[in-house]
Amino acid sequence: MFRILQNQTRSSKIILSHKCTHLPLNLSRSMKRAAETVSIEQVEHGRFYYDNIYPLKIGSFDIRHFLVRSNKERLEKKLKTGKWIPAEDEMPYKFKVEGVEPRKKEGGMLVKFTFRVEPEKKKKALEEISQLVEDFLKDKKIIPWFNVRPTKAYLGEPFIEDLAYRYPASRLRVEFQGNDVSIETLYKYLRPYGLIRDITLLPPSSKDLPRYVMVLYSKMRSATSAKNCVHGLFVKDTRLNIIYDMPLKTNQIYNWMAAHPRISVPFIAASIAFITYTIFDPIRVFFISSKVTQRFNIREYRLYQWLRKETIDRVRALRETSEDEDESFADLSAWKEREQEESKLQNWLKEPPETFIVLLGPTGSGKSSLINKVIQKKRNKVFIKCDVILNSRDENELVLKLAKQVGYFPVFTLLVTLSNLIDGLASATIGQKTVGFSSTTDTEIKKILDALAISLHDIAPESLTKRSWYNQKKSHDYLEAPIVDSYDPAEIPIIVIDAYMTKDKESHELWDHLAKLAALLVENKVAHVVFVSSNIGIVKHLSRALPNKSFNYAVLSDAPHERAISLVKRHVHDKNLEGLEEAVGVLGGRLTDLRLFINKIRSGQKPIDALQDLVAKAIIDVRKLAFGDDNEDATTIPWSGIQFWEIMKKLSKGESVSYDSVKFSPIFGGDDTQIRAMEQAELISITQINNNGRPNIIKPGKPLYQAAFAEISRDELFAATMELQTVQHLLSLENNKIKKFEDELEKLGSLFVKIDGKWLLGNGHVPETVEHRNLKK
Repeated sequence: MFRILQNQTRSSKIILSHKCTHLPLNLSRSMKRAAETVSIEQVEHGRFYYDNIYPLKIGSFDIRHFLVRSNKERLEKKLKTGKWIPAEDEMPYKFKVEGVEPRKKEGGMLVKFTFRVEPEKKKKALEEISQLVEDFLKDKKIIPWFNVRPTKAYLGEPFIEDLAYRYPASRLRVEFQGNDVSIETLYKYLRPYGLIRDITLLPPSSKDLPRYVMVLYSKMRSATSAKNCVHGLFVKDTRLNIIYDMPLKTNQIYNWMAAHPRISVPFIAASIAFITYTIFDPIRVFFISSKVTQRFNIREYRLYQWLRKETIDRVRALRETSEDEDESFADLSAWKEREQEESKLQNWLKEPPETFIVLLGPTGSGKSSLINKVIQKKRNKVFIKCDVILNSRDENELVLKLAKQVGYFPVFTLLVTLSNLIDGLASATIGQKTVGFSSTTDTEIKKILDALAISLHDIAPESLTKRSWYNQKKSHDYLEAPIVDSYDPAEIPIIVIDAYMTKDKESHELWDHLAKLAALLVENKVAHVVFVSSNIGIVKHLSRALPNKSFNYAVLSDAPHERAISLVKRHVHDKNLEGLEEAVGVLGGRLTDLRLFINKIRSGQKPIDALQDLVAKAIIDVRKLAFGDDNEDATTIPWSGIQFWEIMKKLSKGESVSYDSVKFSPIFGGDDTQIRAMEQAELISITQINNNGRPNIIKPGKPLYQAAFAEISRDELFAATMELQTVQHLLSLENNKIKKFEDELEKLGSLFVKIDGKWLLGNGHVPETVEHRNLKK
């Protein structure tokens, strides 16, 4: 390009000299001087490479680059304000910045500039400009937040590339495009950018092409600066091409661990467990404590409660007074029939934790509403809703729901799947599973409940837990248990386990974990544990977790007849209520059925018609649950049709039937397994004598089922079919008995031989066992 400019200048000189003969002398001389000026001063280009502008990107995992901005406009603005380079009017040779190009991966930027200078003075001009920029940066002492080294600038013509998987390195591969360059010469060109650890030149005997030399810098930024400034430089007609060389690192520790998996794998598992217990477990206990104590719940703060009391509650109180809704479904504990159970629960919660509190009652009897009101003003409480937890798509979701309810955070459900994979790899590699690293749903549930126990222990009054600790030191007689100090009953934590042992989930592993947790909390006087369930069978299950202790029972029943009628009248205004008392008498006081009944009356139906619809639906439900839709479906039911028919036939004639009379009838033969299964299906309910655990009487699963039982029993064809099956079953039982007796007699008769009309044994008399049965041979 310089030669082309020289030729153009020479041609312009010839033209000017040719034309100057026809111009005045002064004008000719001025044009000649202008032509000479144009021919001497040229616009030259250069680049500065600024190091230490961004963090070096050492791999795809490096996230430091997300913390800095790298747009050109921002860099150009900083250059113009004089942060990295002097102002253009302070620079010689008409210096001007033309543009900026970020080199984010290599931690720097390229600054393009132009200047005007005579060709023979270009080198000197560049040195002078470079020295001015260098002195400017030394005075500024610009040190970024990610590195303690100051920013530097170098002249150079870099190789601009954006290869995604080529990252900066402290070792450079300098390829020779021409003859070899000596180490001394390379050192001269490469040393200004930083301390060099080693330079290795290929031996002459090597046949690798192209020839190259390995240069190892002590700092990676020195290597990036050298690569951006020396690449493409000609040294004695040899072009230097520089690329980063990523060394193959050999890790002795990794190699040793890979060679000894029997030691390394358990060590890694133990390390992960140690990190988990020392870092994550305290965090999880903190979040659980915050959940239990309502630390971050704004509704528990006095200011919020005062504002709510003076605003929303006042408006609500006026509305409830005007509408007279004191007997609504929402406040079931306001019923006079529930005052006794409510009082018992409140008294139990004021005492130190000694045993379980069990709240039983049929589905829809308002158990959850009652316990919610009793502990409404308690601050240290936690709810575990088992029905919500078990209604999960997979095991990971089950763990997440349990963790969310108790405040357990963070949760790593991925470890359940990952640990199974690691166990499989370990079994294939070392022939055994990794001890301490296995993580299943069962272990995750146990971890969550253990963290909950630790958190509740920290929250519980110290006087109670201290006394419990002394009671466990029975071997030391000299340790006398101290008198319990005064404590606030409101400080005792309360854990409510709702929907415990729900329908169709009686054998789930969650029940055992919750029972063990409850026993641990109660025995150590840490917290009250309230079990809420509609399954009477939980008593036997909980007795195994806390033996030798009786439980505190509170049993809820359906609403009485007067209360049910009052509820219906309260919620249906200006409706035709003819036959209401008769319909409610059949319907009973089950709240779920009363809601459906009220909705049907509100839609325009008469009470009798609404009752018939509910009875018809109940009949369909009973037929499906008790007898099955078809023969194939009936085989999956844990009881036979005639067994339920026996109970249903008796219940259709009365409100209850004796449990023992059903259990020891010929149909059941003393086995109550099928009776318990019917209770689990909520077709029947079993009540106890004074809540002592012994079953006493059997009732329909809900009052509406008694009407359904009666309607099914009045179906003559169906009743005849079931009676026929019952008789056939009883006949088969009797035939089996007769067959059994005949076989016994045949064995007895074979012991005797009759000769001349006399028995050989027995002194000629008929044996007493045979005579007793009045048998003759």
